[in-house]
Amino acid sequence: MDNEENRLWNLLARKLATEATPGELLELNSIIENSPDLQNIVNSIEIYWNEKNELINSDETEDERFRLILNAENKDEEIHDERNERSPGESTKRKKYRLSLAAASVLLILAMAFLLKQHFNNVINFSSKKDLQQVYVKPGSKSKIILPDGTIVHLNSSSSLTYSNNFNKNIREVELDGEAYFDVTKDAKHPFIVHTSSIDIKVLGTLFNVKSYAQDATIETTLLRGSIEVYNKNDLSAPKVILRPNEKLVFTKKTDEKTPAGNQSVGNSIKNTSGENISISNLPPNKPDSLKEETSWVYNKLVIDNDDFTKMAEKMERWYGVKIKILSPQLEQYHFKGIFEKETIEQALNALQLTVKFQYKINNDVITIKQ
Repeated sequence: MDNEENRLWNLLARKLATEATPGELLELNSIIENSPDLQNIVNSIEIYWNEKNELINSDETEDERFRLILNAENKDEEIHDERNERSPGESTKRKKYRLSLAAASVLLILAMAFLLKQHFNNVINFSSKKDLQQVYVKPGSKSKIILPDGTIVHLNSSSSLTYSNNFNKNIREVELDGEAYFDVTKDAKHPFIVHTSSIDIKVLGTLFNVKSYAQDATIETTLLRGSIEVYNKNDLSAPKVILRPNEKLVFTKKTDEKTPAGNQSVGNSIKNTSGENISISNLPPNKPDSLKEETSWVYNKLVIDNDDFTKMAEKMERWYGVKIKILSPQLEQYHFKGIFEKETIEQALNALQLTVKFQYKINNDVITIKQ
């Protein structure tokens, strides 16, 4: 590990312990700004650290937990200082526990950094243009990133998120191609806007999902908490649409595929907005987010909800990072329901064969299916 990377982890440890000086924080930010992928690695370490911090022995103070981490290179000196500070009655067992905790903490932060870096290299591609940062998640993968304002974004398979280096200065803007689940940090002075190919979504602080793959005929946004405003980019005169919690908006890119005005369905009321190619439906109010088709992917669940073979194949392609070719058109008459979590593509297809008789063949990442 070179000196600069060593310095990065030492500065990060000081920040985690809330003992970093303003100058050290500036130095840490400078190191991170010169390498876009480090921002996401560091953010993920901070989230993981905060989530696991409550598991550390409550008898230990925060200073005691982090003391040796902050000065890992001067470990012997710190150990000596701690020995002098302890009361004569402190047990040898407690001394060994402190040393073990400190050593484990140093190993933990370095292991987390290494594993997360490997994860990001395997799952995510980063690119940096003159004034833009772009994160791309590879097919068959998912990832969580944290934007500079603290907003948490879960990116689904084959999705990219682009934002400016000046993000959060005046207005928070991102551009999405694919699917993302946003938990937006509330900031009334800086609206958060998601740009897609055909609609813009404006929020202040809320929880929502956006699905906008370039090859799909529709763009979907589902609101879970708060409120969002949706604008038609192709028709600036069109009124904005305001969504309420548990509402889903579907924008049809081709005007000849509009949902007919007045179309209704029991338990999932669909309404058309003034004849435009936008429809709004209500999600089941009592179903948990982890089982809703629109958001289950965030919880590592692939929900098949009465999907025909084509729609199911599209979901499985993104989920597993494969290409599925259906050679028998008659299979389209069948619909499927089910939930997959840890199953491999072979296990999922074998389970589906219990419902409908079909054959499949896997050649690398290409799957052919026929009756």
